[in-house]
Amino acid sequence: MPSLSTDPQRPQAGDPFRLAPTRPNEAGKTVTKYAVLVTGHAPEHIEAEFGDAGTLFKQLLEDEHENEAWHVFYPADGHMPTDDMLQGYKGIVVSGSRADSFATDPWNMQLRALLKTAFDRQQRILGICFGDQLMSITLGGKVGRSEAGFEGGARTLKTTPAFKQQWFAEAFPHGWEFKLHETHNDRIMEVPDAISVLAYSENTPVQMCCSGDHFLGLQGHPDITPDTERIETGALPKDVGEAALQSMRTNRVSPEERAAVQKLVKTFLKGDHPRGLKVFR
Repeated sequence: MPSLSTDPQRPQAGDPFRLAPTRPNEAGKTVTKYAVLVTGHAPEHIEAEFGDAGTLFKQLLEDEHENEAWHVFYPADGHMPTDDMLQGYKGIVVSGSRADSFATDPWNMQLRALLKTAFDRQQRILGICFGDQLMSITLGGKVGRSEAGFEGGARTLKTTPAFKQQWFAEAFPHGWEFKLHETHNDRIMEVPDAISVLAYSENTPVQMCCSGDHFLGLQGHPDITPDTERIETGALPKDVGEAALQSMRTNRVSPEERAAVQKLVKTFLKGDHPRGLKVFR
């Protein structure tokens, strides 16, 4: 049975396999599987140093002692999972991308259909930036260019009363304001009925949102570190890059904030609800 991994050599589209959400490994222990859908790429020099989004999300989310298997697909590169493949995963992560979430490219439309089916099947879906916007569109929302223009660097997020009502908020010890790295031109313009807004910032009304127990979206990037943000600003127009760097210097994401958001998204993706909540560190 072929399997997908974060190996730099990407698998070919159409690999014929299906995985159950859990199955015993060779030692007889149950293995839980998660999929990362990489929808875009950082500049080559960044991926050469830090790895692509599949690598970064595995570093952010994987718990080696939890008997997990992480597999990576590349929908924008022609490696689109089938629904038969995708239903084998407990959780699905949809990465950021430089592509427009509201575009109508064939791969974009196909991915929307796959995610809607996974959502209806009550799989856990974590959407980051592009992934957050794409799920909002999939559930009936609208995304467009932000009137504030490009946002890069750290932004302060304020949570809403709806956030405090979410079961996975128990895993968030940092208080009700926190900072997160941003890099986006677009934002959610109209929130679909199925989505609750969990956090906002000065220029972005929907910074975090969810739909029931099965979708959590963040406009910002818990996968971005100060090093990757610093290097990526070099690919931006000079004035935009300098503004992003200045934001990083004056409004830093603390290690404690990054760890708190990491714990939050891991608990949403992997935790059990409503009873027996397991907080992942």
